[in-house]
Amino acid sequence: MRAWSVLKTTKLIFALGVGLVSAQSHAISLNEYLEQVKSDSTSYKGTSTQAEGAALQSREADLIFTPQLFAQAQVGHDAKPSQPKTSDDIKSESYSLGLSQQFSFGLQGKLYYSLAKTEFVNANTQMISMPTYWDASPKIELTMPLWGGGFGRTAQANEELLRESNKADQFGSSAQSTSFLAQAEAAYWKLSAWGDVVKIQETASKAAQNILDYVSKKKSMNLGEQADVVQARALVEARGLELQIARNELKEAQRSFNKFINKPADAPVSGLESVNYAALENITVPSARPGDRYDVKATEAQLASAKANATVVDERNKPTLDVYGTYALNGRDPQQTEAMKNAGYTDTDTQYIGVRFNMPLNVFAANDAKAGARKAVKAAEYNREYALYAQEMDWVNLTQNLADARDNLRLLGKIEEAQKTKLDVERTRLRQGRTTTYQVLLFEQDYSASALSRVKSAANILALQTQVKLYQASPEGGK
Repeated sequence: MRAWSVLKTTKLIFALGVGLVSAQSHAISLNEYLEQVKSDSTSYKGTSTQAEGAALQSREADLIFTPQLFAQAQVGHDAKPSQPKTSDDIKSESYSLGLSQQFSFGLQGKLYYSLAKTEFVNANTQMISMPTYWDASPKIELTMPLWGGGFGRTAQANEELLRESNKADQFGSSAQSTSFLAQAEAAYWKLSAWGDVVKIQETASKAAQNILDYVSKKKSMNLGEQADVVQARALVEARGLELQIARNELKEAQRSFNKFINKPADAPVSGLESVNYAALENITVPSARPGDRYDVKATEAQLASAKANATVVDERNKPTLDVYGTYALNGRDPQQTEAMKNAGYTDTDTQYIGVRFNMPLNVFAANDAKAGARKAVKAAEYNREYALYAQEMDWVNLTQNLADARDNLRLLGKIEEAQKTKLDVERTRLRQGRTTTYQVLLFEQDYSASALSRVKSAANILALQTQVKLYQASPEGGK
């Protein structure tokens, strides 16, 4: 009767899946656990913060074509001797305020206002008619590159380089953080499943002890064989070893569980969600890949970054030919306000137009630098191509393994049910004296093995399901 009650308990545990592990006060749901991982794990916070920082840092690319405010102020004097002598000292003040901008089509422009004061100390009035005066001048300066970096190629490439290099860092860190969460989820389900494994082994160990007690009693009454006692005792020892191994694996799963939330290795864990075996037998395997993984998106950004860098290197090592021009209105007067008024007339303007040319003489070094940048692009293309191929292969393997594991779980469920029925029938026959203890032992082993296989198969499905989430990383989607 004792063995029969143990088997009834086992049947309740595995009927339609394990019920809630809720004899404890509060069960930690998977979502609650993952939230703890996000809030308590320094590893996750490190990678996720790095991803957020890289996303924000990519905004630096927007500054390249953004207007810049600049200002300058300078005060000084010049007392060096002059010939003929005009004064003992020349004091000066200068101030400027304006805007500058790099345009995407290549033009570089400055628009600013300059104000300067000049004072000749002890001036020679015969030579200096205005010892103190102000110069006021609104100015515009324009530069247009025509060859190296011409028409904004360098500026556009620098913008792309900044944006894509930071995006690559963002995707790389995001890949680490999402992978970390997937590992944490797998650790959660492993701990939950291995709790079931321990219960199965405990039940099997108790059943083995019941059999030993039964055959020992029969032997003491001279109704059984010593061989049955030896076999039963061997089974007890084997089940004890398997139970100890299961408990050790449960402790290891608990340490892994705690590692993801930065807790001590032996910190107690309250109840977890139980494994829903019936639901796992009916999971739907996704037919199409939901999106690209973050690590694959990183290779795309790395390729774009390499192309932009190659453009920068190529343009930087070309000869430069720039056309530039300056136009200014000028006003001068001892009074500051009058000088500013006088700066509004075109009859005292200043204008210049010119060209600048520069060419590196070591053309061999320049060509090698450009060839090296092109090879870097080619390498990034190979990496990108392989990442896409590997991702597709990984997805095929993942979905196939998931489908196989689901089908295996269904079969294992049927096998476990059949083994349970077979064992129940054989135990009844043993009490009726119609079979041997050895046969019951074999059936007991078959049943325990099928129950364990079912639990481990379910844990494998849950681990595979966490990997599916890695393919939902990018909102842009995949192929």
